[in-house]
Amino acid sequence: MTKLMAASSFAAPCANAAAQPGGFLSHLGAADLRQLMTLGERVPYTSQDVLFTQGAPAGKCFSVVEGVVGIYRTECDNRRQITSFALPGDILEIATQGHHEVSAAAIGPAVVWEIPREKFAQFASHRPYVLNEIVALMATEIADAHDKMFSLGRRAAEEKLIVFLTHWRDRLARLGRDVDPLPVPMSRRDIADHLGLTVETVCRTLAKLERRGAIEILPGRIRLLDTEAVAAPALA
Repeated sequence: MTKLMAASSFAAPCANAAAQPGGFLSHLGAADLRQLMTLGERVPYTSQDVLFTQGAPAGKCFSVVEGVVGIYRTECDNRRQITSFALPGDILEIATQGHHEVSAAAIGPAVVWEIPREKFAQFASHRPYVLNEIVALMATEIADAHDKMFSLGRRAAEEKLIVFLTHWRDRLARLGRDVDPLPVPMSRRDIADHLGLTVETVCRTLAKLERRGAIEILPGRIRLLDTEAVAAPALA
């Protein structure tokens, strides 16, 4: 395994016997799934709680069960770059170098499944198909990272926000969530740190999109009024 996977798809452990795991866990047999669940624990976090910090010793693997977790790096000048927002079913990190290369903090209340990395490594080492799934997840992560770089790239602020909102909508929709209006639990600062913009630019651009009739800003949510309308400013 390589040193890190951040926010790869790794289906969240089921909260109860009726829950049906998907993604990685859907490939486990019932006995293996039960055994894996006993090796970890569900840990609740409140908004802004830090799960782990960049450079600190890495002793666990993490997967989101409920809520949203921001994954970020901090530069030497203390600037923060949020690399992704992890949703239920996403791995936060599988580190094999003994330290965290990113930090993670809860965006609102969250529940995270945590397992000591030694236990997970031992579990996986006796099940080659688990290692194969991890390799597949890493390949998907690399492809997604390239897609994100291409999608955002050197785009203007309006285009970056459009891409962010539509991609966020699509991710939530794949989880079966209600996306009309679209839940946006992250702060304007979080969005700015993710897109490489200032908070002022994010606020000003969202207001501009609303005036154009592309979106409607609601408390904690944003309604995308029309996909074509949302895309129109980027094409103007």
